Amino acid sequence: MSSTACCYGDNDRERKLRKVKRAARSELSNSKGDWYKHGYAQSDICNTAGIEDHIPRIYWKDLSREEFVERFERPRIPVVITGLADDWPASKNWTPDRLRHLYGEHKFKVGSDDEGYAVRLPMAWYFDYMSDPLHGGRDDSPLYIFDGTFADREGSKSMRKDYEVPFYFQEDLFRYVGEKRRPPYRWLVMGPARSGSGLHIDPLATSAWNTLLAGKKRWALLPPGTPRCHVLPREQGVEREAVSWFSTVYLRAKKADWPTAQVVDLLQAPGETVFIPGGWWHAVLNLDDTLAVTQNYVSGANFERVWKHTRKGRPKMSQRWLGALEQERPELAAKAHDLTNREDLECDTGSSSDSSSSSSDSSESSDSESSSVSNTRQRAGSDAKTRVQACTSECKETFKA
Repeated sequence: MSSTACCYGDNDRERKLRKVKRAARSELSNSKGDWYKHGYAQSDICNTAGIEDHIPRIYWKDLSREEFVERFERPRIPVVITGLADDWPASKNWTPDRLRHLYGEHKFKVGSDDEGYAVRLPMAWYFDYMSDPLHGGRDDSPLYIFDGTFADREGSKSMRKDYEVPFYFQEDLFRYVGEKRRPPYRWLVMGPARSGSGLHIDPLATSAWNTLLAGKKRWALLPPGTPRCHVLPREQGVEREAVSWFSTVYLRAKKADWPTAQVVDLLQAPGETVFIPGGWWHAVLNLDDTLAVTQNYVSGANFERVWKHTRKGRPKMSQRWLGALEQERPELAAKAHDLTNREDLECDTGSSSDSSSSSSDSSESSDSESSSVSNTRQRAGSDAKTRVQACTSECKETFKA
């Protein structure tokens, strides 16, 4: 994906670009060369030689909605579905020149400042930034369009007409909350090599799909239950950027003494749609100039987990959601009431271990807590290993078919 280069010879534009970079990542100094201090642009970080992709790939006409739910969505197994974007207008029309012509003056989000406000850049300027050898071509982790309001804002909302939500993901239960009150859920994603998303789990236990329209992406996946302390260590040298994570933690995860679940690698090509089940850790590194659309969603298959997280994390929204479900999806509302009642009952009665520890002295309580944490981590590790094996097994069965 490329566009006519227009390097920043203009002093005013250069000054404004530096201001945007400073706002998006205030910890990096433009004048001191912090944006390219690691030299990742000259490294082999985007070299995929030796990476084994074990994620199953299935053409959409060979996978019904029911089969998708039973084989992948309900057991929470990642999958790549091909062909879904073949007939999208975006697949043909979202060329760099056309995007520059239609949306060049419109500002897209390329980051957030220290107070959480969006940092934006006109798309025409962003194309220039990507191709500039002194900016996007050199920065360790280049600015990345990750815009969650593109489908709502004047100037870019027509882009929503150029693609459709694949039929596997159309249930979208958060729509009952209302478009203005629901959490952010859809994004336009565009960036050059070495840009990407650092390791994370999607919020509120939602699942996600990502359709790549141009370029190539490298994904690293770790299953639910993988301990945060191993995959996101709080230590110097491990930054929030994807390129940093792949250069440090990923390399550790490939060693024989890695103490938790193995990384599952995925190399996404244009036209492929990746399904990421709720709870999976994932990091994404762009290998060249990429363009994608992605959405998070809630369905009947992951409703229970999402309801539990939403009730705790967004209590006011959960009540509004429950009220809407009672009108539109009474069977799910009944399930939500049942889950809530069970959780409240557990809180009221407590567990036997809690009662025992409360009557013990502090040292016994500490031992009990340590044992509980250890058992939890063991169960989590076992669950993670099972999911990786299931993913690999599904892949083998797919290729046999």
